[in-house]
Amino acid sequence: MRTLLELRPFAPPPGTIDGWRIDLECPETTVAALASVLSHDERERAARFVFPRDRRRFTVTRASLRVLLGGCVGERAAAIDFAYSAHGKPSLASSSTTPPVHFNVSHAGEVALIGLSLDGPLGVDVETVRPLPDRLAIASRFFTAAETETITTVPPEERDLAFFLCWTRKEAFSKALGDGLSLALDRYRVACRPGAPARILEIDGSAAAAAEWSVYDLRPAPGFVGAVAMRGASRPLRLRRLDVGADVLPRVSPT
Repeated sequence: MRTLLELRPFAPPPGTIDGWRIDLECPETTVAALASVLSHDERERAARFVFPRDRRRFTVTRASLRVLLGGCVGERAAAIDFAYSAHGKPSLASSSTTPPVHFNVSHAGEVALIGLSLDGPLGVDVETVRPLPDRLAIASRFFTAAETETITTVPPEERDLAFFLCWTRKEAFSKALGDGLSLALDRYRVACRPGAPARILEIDGSAAAAAEWSVYDLRPAPGFVGAVAMRGASRPLRLRRLDVGADVLPRVSPT
């Protein structure tokens, strides 16, 4: 008899969060095989990308998500069916797990990050740390005054990092809420000083509301920063690597 681990090899243990890092560079033959498990609308979406690079990144990310979710609920990757909220956040249309599997996805450059938990909705974001000539203008427009001050007062060599720590933590929180950007970015404040713990400091001026949330700092690859946000007390988080060749490709057979 097959064990639960064999049937559902990617299911996170209750009370934990799994963050899966995926490297998106792979041969076109692999991309073609991965595309076989996408739904008709996903293949149409992939075809709309102008650049082959973006088409490849979407296909690899989506097939990897299907494999992970299939490995959580004991289904083939091609059989996974998604439902979408009014703001476009995907969820499993049906799930044989109790409680259901919650997930969120982000990618930047050649790195994708997928968060999984059985405990409730979560949000993830990953970004490449890079110089931004208009960093201050963006921060002044979208961030709180306190966040902008932090970014401008850290040592110059840390300002790009501080900006992207702020951005990923805010984006992860927004995605965890599941309502797009209906809550403006300057209505909540996050810690973004490099070296300081990741957390939400205030929501609409309330530290008590912010304390209901946990934020996790991730470094999925050199030159990248990531964040996971989830309501509730802090949980153990594992950052794991999903190998496209070893973990995804063998599981994409549509039959």
